[in-house]
Amino acid sequence: MARHSSQRSMAGNSKRPRLSETLLWIDDYPPALALYKATMEAIGFKVLTASSGEAGVKLAALKPVDLVVTDYEMPGMNGETVASEVKSINPTIPVIIFSGSALLSHRSRRYADAFCDKAGSRNRLLGTIHRLLHGKHNAGLQPHPPLEASHHERRTVA
Repeated sequence: MARHSSQRSMAGNSKRPRLSETLLWIDDYPPALALYKATMEAIGFKVLTASSGEAGVKLAALKPVDLVVTDYEMPGMNGETVASEVKSINPTIPVIIFSGSALLSHRSRRYADAFCDKAGSRNRLLGTIHRLLHGKHNAGLQPHPPLEASHHERRTVA
């Protein structure tokens, strides 16, 4: 399946993504799904949406997407299963599990490329999306790097 390159660079100093970058956003709560779609489109992404894991996996198989953001707790197919199925379709598509729950399966770490808390900042989410799409850091979007834990050159683990 052909898909958009995830190694695109952003033009100039703009923090806006190219319009050809397509996110697939999966969430079973329609008001939140509409809000995420509007927010991400206002930033410049093209956004496909699905209100269930099953519908999201079907879209990922049919449409070229650059990144998938999925809720974790959904009826039927949860975010871990969505991530696993998307990776079986195309292992190069980055998947973010976007959840309000701290109860994520340890196995989900095997399939998801990142985890973002729904209660977290928009900049942290955007930084994670940017990092996964472009494979580099952008100081305007990324959270600050971890501080050194001690003077013995040990660093905190993120």
